This record gives sequence, C-alpha cells and structure tokens, in this order.
Amino acid sequence: RAPGSPLPPAGRSRTSRHSTTPSTAFRLRSAGGDRALQQQMGALYQGYGTHYVDLWLGTPEPQRQTVIVDTGSGVTAFPCEECKKCGDDYHTDKGYKESKSQSFAVLGCSECMRGYCATMDGSKKCRISMSYAEGSSWSAYESRDLCYAGGPHDASLTIEGSQTNIEDVALDHIDPVDASQFAFELVFGCQVSITGLFITQLADGIMGMENEKTSFWKQMHGKDAIPRPEFSLCFSRQDVAKREGTGAGAMTLGGVDTRLHMSPMVFAKNQKGSGFYAVHLKGIYLRDGGGKSAGDVTSDASRLHKLSIDEGTLNRGNVIVDSGTTDTYFTSALAKPFKDAWKKLQGKAYSHTPVSLSHAEIDAMP
Repeated sequence: RAPGSPLPPAGRSRTSRHSTTPSTAFRLRSAGGDRALQQQMGALYQGYGTHYVDLWLGTPEPQRQTVIVDTGSGVTAFPCEECKKCGDDYHTDKGYKESKSQSFAVLGCSECMRGYCATMDGSKKCRISMSYAEGSSWSAYESRDLCYAGGPHDASLTIEGSQTNIEDVALDHIDPVDASQFAFELVFGCQVSITGLFITQLADGIMGMENEKTSFWKQMHGKDAIPRPEFSLCFSRQDVAKREGTGAGAMTLGGVDTRLHMSPMVFAKNQKGSGFYAVHLKGIYLRDGGGKSAGDVTSDASRLHKLSIDEGTLNRGNVIVDSGTTDTYFTSALAKPFKDAWKKLQGKAYSHTPVSLSHAEIDAMP
C-alpha cells in the first residue's frame, strides 16, 4: 500500500491467503441480535520510528490511550492516575483516569498474569516491571478494563460489554464504527512510573503483541472477541509524525486483508513456539550502486555481494522481528565482513564521521 493512500473501500470482494474462496466473516452474538462481522481492522499511526494504534478503554465513556504496536513485548501498558511526570508534555493523551471507569478493576494477588504479589501504595497488587535494551523502563500494577482497538481516531464508541465473534458467513465489511463490536476485557499494566523514551515518545504506552498469553491479540482471542488467533501489520511511512495523528498503515486482528497487498505475501518461518518471533537468516548482501527495493535484485545479480559469514554465526542467539525497535542489530561477528565489503565497493573505509553528500551520492551507496 502506498504511503498516505486511504484504506480500501468496503464493498470489494476479498479472499483469504489460505484459499481462493471468500474468507469467512464473524457473526457477533449480542443482546441486539446476530450480526456478521469479519476480522477487525484498525488504522496505524506514525510515531518516532514506530507505529501506534488507538486503544479505547473504560465505561461509560471510553478514554483513548495510544500504544506502540510491539511484537517484542508481551504486555500492554500505559500511564494511569498515580503516574506523575509521565510524558503529558510529549504524549498524544493525558494518562488514563481509571477512577472515571465503572468497569475498571485491580487484579488481586490470586489473579496475577505476568506480575507478582507486592505491596503497592498500601495494598497488595500484582506488580510488574519492564526494562528495555535502549535503557527505558516502567513499573505498573496489573488491572483490567473493557476495551477495543481502532475505531474513529478522535471520538469514542459505546462499549456494550464483552463481545463474542464466531466464524460464519462471508461478508465484506470494514467500518471504523464497528470497532467497539470487538470489545473485550483486557488485562494490562497500569503504569505508576516510566523512564527514558517512554516519557518522550509520541504514543502514550505500549501494546504487547508477542506470542504470549498476556499479549493483546492472545487475550482478544481467549475472550472470543476474534475467532482466529491471528493478526497482521501493514506499515507505511510518512516524512513527519504529528501529534494529532499521521496515518501510516493498518493492523488487522483475527486474520489478514489481501486488499492491502501490493504483491503476494512472502513468508518466513517463526523459529520459536512462544515469546519473540524469531527468523533464520540465510545470508546478508550489499548491493553495488544502491537501489530502493528488494524486488530489484533479480535484474542484475552481479551487483549483489554476499558478506562472508556462515549461517550459524549469523543466527547465533536468535534473530527476532521486533516492530517496537527502531534499529536493526546483528551479531558483532558481522562487523569485519561488512566493513571489508563496504571498502571494496566504496573504495574507502566505513565510518561514522559526518560527511556531506548529494542526493545522487546517497542513492548510489550500497
């Protein structure tokens, strides 16, 4: 999907990536009668090197918290009332006011999912803390509330309790106003302190999307809000990230939507049964003369230069796909092969020393 292009309109036929027949839709069972809905799609917005989605929580008036979609984390968390100096000057929203929600509840020590029983603010709660490679961290207690993801960006929808969706008839229907029809009771971290990038990032918090029972999509499936334990992310990129929201893709919960595809999907096997999503790298190449698309490689294979490193060393310690990380990191054993190949192609050593380059010179770099 081209950056900045709108989501495809409802009404076109769609097919599942598993077959050539129309994908199944979901039938909503509620007090108002049955209603058929397919998997949910929500808009993604561009943060500072990351993508985030709207999360609406609480009743009777849902509150918005924007959360980075993070496949490298298993917990959803954002600042609550107790959190002081927690990024109000940087985030899209103020902290979550749990006292205004009639459906909010603190987990008791017998209910801890990821945390452990500890005394916090004079009472026993499920304490949970996380720290990250770049140095940021947060501390929270586990709680629950009714929520839904996506929907209109600047207006909440009514949550009529947890919803149940089951596979049923084919129906092509994507509409932001249906987002609350996928509401469920989410266990999340009510943050009481945050540090580092969690203060200065644009999004309010984080949405855990790794393969764990505590992750957002796993809880959503476990509560029957979606019938299939699947999700997909479609990323695009804009040149700026505005506080009021810069559209940059879509997240589909419960499956995939092939109308977002500009080419057939290519798959890499997940090497881990739970936790992080790990892939196996077969090799790394530098392309002489630059280029902007991996699809260009078939035109002139002689421009490709494989780095001299064996597969075992390249994959040592697992290589994970992490949507919440802004940089790519490889084993330090890759440094020498990379620098050798760079010097061969560029005629000079790779360096972090600042230089002035024209657009043409940048485009011509490996």
